Amino acid sequence: MHLITTQAALAEYLALVNDGMCALDFETTSLRPADGKVRLVSLYNGQHGALVDFDPIPGGFRACASMFEQGEWIVFNAGFELRWFIAAGSPEVACRDVGYLRRAIMGGGQYALKQLIAWDLGREMDKTEQASNWADPDLTDSQLEYAYNDALETWDLFQHWYDRADQDHLKAWQMLDDMVPPVIEMEEAGMLLDTHRHDRLIGEWTRIQHKKVAEISETVGSDDVANIRSDAQWSDYFSRILPDHVVGSWPRTEKTGQLSMTGEVLRSVAAQFEVEHPGNPLTSLLDALAAYKKVSKYISSFGDSLLQKAYASPDQRVRARYNIAAAKTCRFSCSSPNLQQVPRDNELLGEATSVRSSFIAAEGCRLVSFDYSGIELRVLALLAEDDQLLEDMVEGDVHAEVAAVIAGHSIDKSTPEGKKARTAAKGVSFGIIYGSGASGLAVNMRTTVEKAEEYIAFWADRYSNAFDYRNKMMDEASRTRYIRCVDGGTIYMGKKPDLPKCANYPVQRAALSVMARALIRHKNTLDHTRSCGQQTHTKMISTIHDAIIDETLLADAGSCLSLMERDMTEAYLDIFPAAPTERLVEGGVGTSWANLE
Repeated sequence: MHLITTQAALAEYLALVNDGMCALDFETTSLRPADGKVRLVSLYNGQHGALVDFDPIPGGFRACASMFEQGEWIVFNAGFELRWFIAAGSPEVACRDVGYLRRAIMGGGQYALKQLIAWDLGREMDKTEQASNWADPDLTDSQLEYAYNDALETWDLFQHWYDRADQDHLKAWQMLDDMVPPVIEMEEAGMLLDTHRHDRLIGEWTRIQHKKVAEISETVGSDDVANIRSDAQWSDYFSRILPDHVVGSWPRTEKTGQLSMTGEVLRSVAAQFEVEHPGNPLTSLLDALAAYKKVSKYISSFGDSLLQKAYASPDQRVRARYNIAAAKTCRFSCSSPNLQQVPRDNELLGEATSVRSSFIAAEGCRLVSFDYSGIELRVLALLAEDDQLLEDMVEGDVHAEVAAVIAGHSIDKSTPEGKKARTAAKGVSFGIIYGSGASGLAVNMRTTVEKAEEYIAFWADRYSNAFDYRNKMMDEASRTRYIRCVDGGTIYMGKKPDLPKCANYPVQRAALSVMARALIRHKNTLDHTRSCGQQTHTKMISTIHDAIIDETLLADAGSCLSLMERDMTEAYLDIFPAAPTERLVEGGVGTSWANLE
């Protein structure tokens, strides 16, 4: 191990790397640049290794960061290392994440370096020193060895996957890496929470929760169900009182075998029971229990946890983590908190569910957002070369077509009944995308298996190429164990691929590819405009599923909206050149997340 303690010695080492690829790993005194410093960097390129201690170097890491602007630095968790380069004034340093290379080949997931070294290389990493004091003036030999070994392990893992990658995999890898800068901007900016409004909202949810408890208690006493929160007790109760044919058809949990107590299942059973026994109070009980569970979910997921997150920040902004390629399809996940779960307004009991209204623009600012409209069905039409589905997405209305079949007549989607029918019809199209069969669709649609089969038959006849696409993917996965994605990457499907995943994975990955390009393009656009003195207060603050949200000055909102629309449209064309772009995005400007016009 070669220990470097001067800037001149670091320059000599970097000359040996010669602008090529080299593994890099930081040891820092804090997880955030604002709170600490880079103490060590370990470097290894398969031939030359070094460990740099920045403490003896005048100016420390900040004085040396620009020296890394040449070459490509192989890291694990690029979002961590790149943050330190950005804070040191070198945002252009190329941090190439070996974890994303693996995901470009195998599909996404969440894992630590230690796990991958064990899985892929068959060795154990000693992480004893990981949480040691890296600010200590005199680091131990054990600390130095630990720091150096991280670069060696990262390099070996990189070689393992780089040797398996083809040129298309490398393109997908680059796409995933390029999402890191916009994600860092969103995570650093955060979303402002109106804490006073949200506190009142929680109070309203609590009132509704108490009301539902009272309704339930009128029918079921504590002798029957002692703990209203216990799914096991409710399962036992309904198993005792309901007819055998209802209990027999009730979906059960895979893990325990108990009756499933999700809100969706409860509402479905309520609908079934109402048909058989109109006016029976048990229907009201099931509906009340479903509402209770939903409002309780709101309280636990979007209640005090959001408030405490905002209160912990001096600017009352909620800063979430956007986890790139966390899903198998490489879709994002969001955590601490999961803002992707925040529902649209009025999905529970009127205004009391308006969680998105609690996320607001700062004074003198506006939120700007566009969302890809029906992106999953659009990309399915393009992947499957289904002209009818594409025409209905661009010029017609897929969900209205399906709703007309369900209703037995054409619908007027401007009426409340028509809107409800169209919303219900989405379950058919998305159920088919997700590989659902007639039995699963029947439960979701609250209908018979025979009716569900009719809906599927209509869809398969009208959109035959799109319907058959799942079988093509199934054949590919059965033959190769992989599915090749539109961005060049692959997803490992295992030795026994199943149809639902073969139907859904390539569609989800294509939607992610479009969104990835949109985030990358929009970040580049904002960087350029800000460097020219325009949009200087504009920040990317969130991505939710297929949407981008910015915060900007009121005076800049209109131009920001135009830039975002252009970037999202061109991103779509990056993945699907020459595809029609009519009705591609929808969104607007508003004072809150819920109020975008």
